[in-house]
Amino acid sequence: MTVSLLSRVLQAWAADAAAFAEVLAEQDSSWRAETFPLAGGRVVLCGSGMYVNAAIGVGLDGALSQSEWTQLEERSAAVGVEPSIEVSPATAGDVLGQLAARGYQCSARRLALYRTLDSADAANDADPAFVIEPANGELLSIWQATSASGWGHVEPGAIASSNAFARAAAVVDEDRFLLVCDAVDGRPIGCASLTVRDGVATLGGMSTLPSERGRGVQSALIVHRVRLAAELGCDIVTSTVVPGGASERNLVRHGLEPWFALDTYTKAN
Repeated sequence: MTVSLLSRVLQAWAADAAAFAEVLAEQDSSWRAETFPLAGGRVVLCGSGMYVNAAIGVGLDGALSQSEWTQLEERSAAVGVEPSIEVSPATAGDVLGQLAARGYQCSARRLALYRTLDSADAANDADPAFVIEPANGELLSIWQATSASGWGHVEPGAIASSNAFARAAAVVDEDRFLLVCDAVDGRPIGCASLTVRDGVATLGGMSTLPSERGRGVQSALIVHRVRLAAELGCDIVTSTVVPGGASERNLVRHGLEPWFALDTYTKAN
């Protein structure tokens, strides 16, 4: 994979996350979400307890200035989160030295996967056992409940974060915000999302109700979204996962390949 493609994907991810933060800020100001450009990328701060709070795609062309570090750290503190920055193989080596000098430590690692697409992928067959449909309208509340149950969210805070994420993602992803139901009785059994930008299709997290696991729900969601991405003219489909988990195995079975490690460095307050 070329450096230019890696940079394009990172910039698409940064723009995707920024769009989410902007919608979240409009929908519910209590999260104090904000986003701003920094060092060629975006800082995306969605609020304490939310899923994205990091500088994304920054430092690809060299070290950050002192004022840029100060901006990242002060604005993160204002939102109530620890300053974080994502590091990929495209991140300039000087940034790694700066992170160490400023007391940042690796706090999380995800694995990026990819698959190139062509028009033939638009012909992938759907699994007749499932009905997959957009949930960005009247089905939003069902998507929220299905996602929370699938991820095992029981604490009020976790459910609030999950529901707020879904409300914003439904706007950003439009009719690619998807609910999967049983084809026989119509009951909801899983959900997922697909974000598309600049020819880059990004598979969002999938959730399946515990009682429905093992029957191919995630496989159906992967196939459906790859087909959608191809129909929309994307040339690459991407995702990030926890290394070694079930999601990675499912994606690899459907043609995605491990690409690079995406590490998050965080400075504890």
